[in-house]
Amino acid sequence: MSIHRLLRTALVAIVALSLTACASLPTSGDVRPGLSSTDHDADTDVTYVPNGPSVGASSEQIVRGFIDAASSPADNWAIARQFLAAEFADNWKPHAGVTIDTSISDRRFEAADPEDAGDTQIIQLSMKQSGSVDEAGVYSAVAGPARGAELTFQLKKNEQGEWRITVAPDGVVLDAPAFAAADVFRPYALQFFDPTWSYLVPDVRWFPKRKSTASRVVQSLVDGGPSPWLAESVRTAFAGDIELARDTVPVEGQIAEVELTAAAQGADVATLGRLRTQLERSLIGAGVTGVRLMSGGRELVAPAVPVAPATVDSRPLVLTDEGFGYLVGGEVENLPRVAEEILTFPQPIRAIVAGPDGAPFTVVQSEAGTVYSIGDGQINELDSRPGLIAPSLDRFGYTWTVPATAPSGVLAWTSEVAERPVAGFGDASAISQLVVSREGTRVAAVVTVGSQQQVEVAGVVRDERGLPTRIGEPISLGWLTGPVLGMAWLDSETIGVLTKDGDDTLLLQMPIGGPSVTIDVPDDAVALAPSTPASSVRLLGADGVLWSRSGPTWQSERANVRVLATQISGS
Repeated sequence: MSIHRLLRTALVAIVALSLTACASLPTSGDVRPGLSSTDHDADTDVTYVPNGPSVGASSEQIVRGFIDAASSPADNWAIARQFLAAEFADNWKPHAGVTIDTSISDRRFEAADPEDAGDTQIIQLSMKQSGSVDEAGVYSAVAGPARGAELTFQLKKNEQGEWRITVAPDGVVLDAPAFAAADVFRPYALQFFDPTWSYLVPDVRWFPKRKSTASRVVQSLVDGGPSPWLAESVRTAFAGDIELARDTVPVEGQIAEVELTAAAQGADVATLGRLRTQLERSLIGAGVTGVRLMSGGRELVAPAVPVAPATVDSRPLVLTDEGFGYLVGGEVENLPRVAEEILTFPQPIRAIVAGPDGAPFTVVQSEAGTVYSIGDGQINELDSRPGLIAPSLDRFGYTWTVPATAPSGVLAWTSEVAERPVAGFGDASAISQLVVSREGTRVAAVVTVGSQQQVEVAGVVRDERGLPTRIGEPISLGWLTGPVLGMAWLDSETIGVLTKDGDDTLLLQMPIGGPSVTIDVPDDAVALAPSTPASSVRLLGADGVLWSRSGPTWQSERANVRVLATQISGS
């Protein structure tokens, strides 16, 4: 690893320690599920207090000051509104979204006619845009490199001869580092159910960090529903006439009070339990640990429903010369029902995908590319089409296969070795990775569209039996310039992509609905697999060394590993 990469890793470690030192935990209140290390304390208006307009400031200084002040939502952006003309102050809509640019240093301000401005002026702001957040709080990355963008501001001198803004774009402008720091806008995961009501599926939104954030989260969950790309693949208990009776959601002692319409009074216990579960899990990021459901002045009592964890076993699942199973203390504990068949498989194995403990079969791909299912003493050939990429296995037992040069040729194989076509990826010319999420509602893929290689996520549409029939309209998480070595769902919100950037090997952590994070890894890494927690992802080197992540560093865990298997779920 090069010196500059070591220095970069050390810097990340220092920042991580600094952030940890600032964290706090609640020490009082009812005994309820607490906030995880990644969740936020109760939101308050941010403490950053920008300067208001200075006397005699130029038109450009007013625009610069306004953009800076708009990074503080305190008191409904009160300081930012000081830069606006009185007749325009109430018309500006900061909630309309966020324009994210690469850096403050890349911004260029240009006056339309600086020599002869008179009492009116137009200032053009040019920037390199890297992403945006829309009015619903949905984050979108710019496809490809940062693109040029322009914003126009009109100004006029007031009666005191001071410049004030009379026309400005709705929304705010944040540079990428400030946005990623989540000090102004924060990510909140709205929670919906999978079609079987067994798992929760996150739909991440970005909202201003304010005392009223709980109200915004609940409004988006109840009245807004899931994002369009996800809508056909998830369910919500907020259906029919069950709506919010009051938009505001007061929070006291980490308990949020949600007032619903009269229709909620006729809901059964199961429905009310699902309502509570969606609300409580969605509000964790806003520092809420419990919800009081109200309707017509009385409390609706129903316990939260249990949900299955979308996690994998913390132990790596590996194939070595000694066995196939979980690695414990450097030794392999053979996986029942499949270890012997895999060890005696007559061909070299390229990839292995295993279901949870006790699953009837495991999927393998030979070095020649053919995909098989193995279990209970049987080896069944599934797909032998040329150029197959690594297979994926979903929790319903369907094996997904597709050739690299035919993205629209996705097949789902039943346990009875019957193939079913899955429509999707019609715009792509190539595909190199495809992985189904652990709860089975989404699929991530690396596809080539035009001349651009990008990471996409789409909803999976299934019939009443759970058979996948169609892949929905995808969203892009970002573009890639180098070859992709592997991809995995690190957790329910994050995709991990192992890729090359010149001579460097990188791990991209790509949140679904947020900016990506790049992590340096051992340069000989050729495969990755998820773990629990997601930060302890495993990598396999070309020489058979298994690597695990501990904080900002990578540690060798075992040598002579032939295949690092992918788990779809576990303990």
